[in-house]
Formats: sequence, structure tokens, C-alpha cells
Amino acid sequence: MKKYVINLIERSDRLQLFNETNPNIDYELYQAVNGKNIDYDELKRRGFDTDKNWIDPILKTHLTKGEVGCFLSHYNLWLKCIALGEPIIILEDDAIIGDSYDEDHITTLLETYNFIYLAYKEMGEGTTLLKNDELIVPDYPYWTLAYVITPEAAKKLCVRETRKNVIPVDELLPLKIKELNVVGYKNQPITPHGRSKVGTDVTTNNRYDYFIDFNTHHITVGTDENKCVKLNLSAGYNNHKVVNLGKNRQWQGGTMESTGGGQKINMLREYISMLPDQDVVFFSDAYDVFLPLTDPMFCLPEITRRYLEFKHSIIFSSERSCWPDEELATEIIKRNKTLTPYADTDSPYLNSGLFIGRVSEIKRLICKSIEDSEDDQLYYQQQYLTGDYDIVLDLESYIFQSYDPDVIVKDKQLYNPKTKCFSCVYHGNGGKDAKKQYELLYDKLYGNSPIVYIPTYDYEVIDKDMLLIDFMTPYQCDKMIERAEEYGIFKEADYDKVAGQELRLKQLELWDGLVNHWMKSVYHIVYEYYHPCHIYGVRDAFIIKYAMDSQKSLRLHTDASLVTGSIKLNDDYTGGELLFPRQGVTNRDIPVGKCILFPGQCTHGHTSQELLSGTKYSLTIWTQRFEKD
Repeated sequence: MKKYVINLIERSDRLQLFNETNPNIDYELYQAVNGKNIDYDELKRRGFDTDKNWIDPILKTHLTKGEVGCFLSHYNLWLKCIALGEPIIILEDDAIIGDSYDEDHITTLLETYNFIYLAYKEMGEGTTLLKNDELIVPDYPYWTLAYVITPEAAKKLCVRETRKNVIPVDELLPLKIKELNVVGYKNQPITPHGRSKVGTDVTTNNRYDYFIDFNTHHITVGTDENKCVKLNLSAGYNNHKVVNLGKNRQWQGGTMESTGGGQKINMLREYISMLPDQDVVFFSDAYDVFLPLTDPMFCLPEITRRYLEFKHSIIFSSERSCWPDEELATEIIKRNKTLTPYADTDSPYLNSGLFIGRVSEIKRLICKSIEDSEDDQLYYQQQYLTGDYDIVLDLESYIFQSYDPDVIVKDKQLYNPKTKCFSCVYHGNGGKDAKKQYELLYDKLYGNSPIVYIPTYDYEVIDKDMLLIDFMTPYQCDKMIERAEEYGIFKEADYDKVAGQELRLKQLELWDGLVNHWMKSVYHIVYEYYHPCHIYGVRDAFIIKYAMDSQKSLRLHTDASLVTGSIKLNDDYTGGELLFPRQGVTNRDIPVGKCILFPGQCTHGHTSQELLSGTKYSLTIWTQRFEKD
């Protein structure tokens, strides 16, 4: 009978241990699916989906990447069993095959049963004993360490319901017992190595192990867009946009100096009614909130992962004062102590300006009627105290940091020295001191620069000698266009043989920031890929504008540049794509903010096709051809 051992290629140590432990076993190695390399889009492309309602019944955790990979590995072997048309033995690489293992006896059992557990951990209330005190029918068996499966059983597992509702395979098989003809050994012939010896590739060790199969929506309410600049700018730098429910709406929820804010709840209720229940909403106030400077590719995912670590449906920020009803203070602190070990804090009271939670639970939380002029914070405090909702407060400021005079900037992040946490979101709630600190912290992190570039870690080869890298967020592209249009003078350069309607970044006072970013973040990629070319610094950087009433195209040409960078700043136009005829490459499907790197001088002639509608903006960066160019 064919045996398959499941092993991650990265875990050669486990395979070596398996071979040392089981020296006389003939098997075929099956390279396991590494769940860390699969995102949700990839899973769906493979024809699978997850069960959005599943939560680990013991750990209360979300599905992990390791669990997804483990499921796919077993599923693929079930398909192999069907294709072979014969029973197979599936082993994981931490199995220890004992002396009682008898393959002849297993073959005999297959005349009666289509699924045989060779190792399991009983999680149910009991088992049914069969003849001779030898065989049992498991009640709720955990582990997929070792089992025998027939094509008949495999076909019952490889159905659409299984593919479209992926859960850990340890949980799936017990649920399928009634559909299969299952038996197990009372004295199990195969046992596992302990985790202390081999570790685990399935259960979560940190927030980065969770499999994100839902969307997180950052929502705010700000009827005055001019007061949302810091929130929008910081979110833009961190590569996401905020959905502002208050845009073009009239505020009827009271003033900042008194109770109010019920309108925020009513707007939120209306909006999330259209969202899937499994999604997550991150709500923030609009005028006194920003996201501290973090890795722009990971900010919102990081908030989501930290949220999952709480293992609760809704997380609210906490603050120093019990506002608007101080009489609730004692009750709130008492409630905190029943829910979290970290209840001894100087910020123990629920703050409604920052919270995150499952759409399904938030829908339930805000289903009660509230007038626009009533107080939203008081509403949430009262619901928290009922105990009817799975709510906890972020008392350590692990995600949310409300005003605290002791908060400092450390390693380009906000740091709370009392809780020793770097927070993801800052809320300058409170009076003059709070607002002063809010402005001070924001300036320390973001400064006065209107453009913040994305740190570049890697590149994608899109054609020979052509690379694609991260450069700007779409929001930052919008800001650059706005700054250029405020300056307003696009013209042809006298020295340029293929001149366009251009505006230099030196004219916009953005030159130094771009050069610094290029040398710190892009230069090493250019040097690594185009080496042994002698690479120098940036020679020029300019925005080109194409419009229907002025310049609509640019003829075929090469650049006065060793290596050129081209960034699409917008895509709300038709025609006008950048085309490399010799390479057959176009930027038509390149996302806004991405930078195409290519040799500028000779081999990569390019043209801007005729604009058909709208206005096109692009940023071009030229590098030096020689040292003093």
C-alpha cells in the first residue's frame, strides 16, 4: 500500500527526524503546501474558499495560514487517492511508527471500513468499542497524523461543500465521520513526536500567521473635509484610503464642547448594512486622529492582525477620564477586571473615537435607536456594561493610543513607555494640552513635507532590463498633482529635444525629498540589477501633463538618462499609455504610484500614445549618465 509523508520543503529537520525514527519505511514524499505563501486571492483562484463563521473551538482564534496549507496538502492527497483508484496511507512528518503497526491487518480492515485512524486524539465524550477490545469508533478524533483512506471515502471529502468552506482538516474529518465508515485502533500503532521536539507549522505563533480572508474598512465621519487632512494624509502614506461617511453631509450631532455624536452611529449603521458580516470595520474619529508612521505596506493589515490577537469581536480604545458620565467610572473599571488581566491602568475608560470589530457584531451593537444629538460615547459605554456584547478595551494601547502626556516618538513610531507598546493609531482627544500634543507628535513623525514616498524593498521584472517597484501611494500621487496644479506653470524646456508640458520638482520644492528617497530606497535596487554599470545619482525629475487642449502625445524617443523611472500619477483618462514598441511593453495596466525602471539612453525607446479623453500626469526621474552630468 502506497504511503505518502507530508513535509514542508523548509522543514528538512522534520523529514530527517522522520527518517531516523522510521528507518525501514518505504514511502513517497509529498511536498506540503506552504500556507504562508498563499493569500486569499490565491486561494480563490485555486477554487477554494473559507468558512467565514469558523472560530477555533478551544483557542478562539481565527484560521491560520498553516491550517490552510495543511488542509490543501491533505486535500491534494485525497485527489491523488481517487486518481490512483486504491487506498493510500497518509502520514505527517512527526509520526512515529510503532511495533504494533501491521499493514496486513490494515488491509483486512479495508474490506469493511473506508477510513482507518492509525493515530488520533479523542476530543469527544467517548468511543464505541468493537470486537476483541481492539477496535473503536472515535467520537470526535483530532489529528491527521496518520490514517488510511480509500477512494470511496476520498470522494465524499472532495466535494464542493468542502472546497468552499475550508476549515482545519483536524476539525473537518470529525464532522464527516457520519458520512464515512470509520474505525480506529484502541492501542494506536502510530504516535507523534512532541511539539517541544519538532515545533508546529499549523497553529499561530504570532499575528502574521493568521489567514486574512476578509476586508477591513477604515471608516470615519467628518463633515468638514478640511479638518480631515492629517487623517487622510497619514492613511494615504500607509497605503489606504478612509471612507468618510460625513462628506457632503450636514452635521447634526452636537458640538465638541458638549455631549453628542449620535449621528456617527446612525451613519455607520446605514453604511455597514451593505457590508458582509465577516468583514471588519475600523472606525476612527476624523479631526484629531492620525496613523503613526509605520511600514506603509502593512499598516491596515497590522491593525487587523493585532485585532485578531485579542480574540474578541469588538475592541474599543480607552482613555483617562470617564466622560460624559463620571458615575459610570466604578462600573466600567469593575467590568474591565472581569475581562482582561491588564486592568490596572491610568486609562481605564471606554473611548468611542477608535474601535474595531466584526461587521456582524457591530451591526448588533448599534441596532438600537439613538438620536443624532445623543452622545455616542455614552451609548457605547452603556452597551459595554450590559455584558451582552463581546467587547473589550485596549487598555495597553496595543492598537489605539488616546491622549497620554507620556507618549513619545521612538524609532519613528509612537511609544507608550508605561505599557511598552507601539500603537497603530493616535487619538488626540481632550482639551488644549491634548491638541497641542497631537500636533507635536504628528509634526515629529510626518514633518511638513506634503509628499511621503513608500519604502522600496523588492522589485518585479516585467521585461528584460525593465523593473517595477513601489514608489508612491495613490493618495500621495493625488497630492503631487494638486501641488503641481497649484503652481500651475507647465512648459517646454528649451534644452529638451523632445519637450513636453513639464514642471520640475525643484520648482515645487520637492527635489530634496525625492533625491533622498531615491538614494536611500531605490539606488540599491538599480545598482544590484544593472551592475556592473557605474551608477550615479538623480539628474532630473519632472511632472509631464497631457491634456486635450494642449499636448496630447509624445513622439518616440530615448532619454538623456542612464536609468529612467516613470510613475503613473493618475489613471482617470483614456488613451495616453506609455509604450515601448521594441519590448512590446505598456504601462496601461500598471497601478498608479508604481515606478517602471528602464535603461534610458538607447535600447528602450518609448512614446506616449495620443490622449483620447481626460488629463494625464506622469512623474519622470532621470539619473546621471556620468559623474558630473
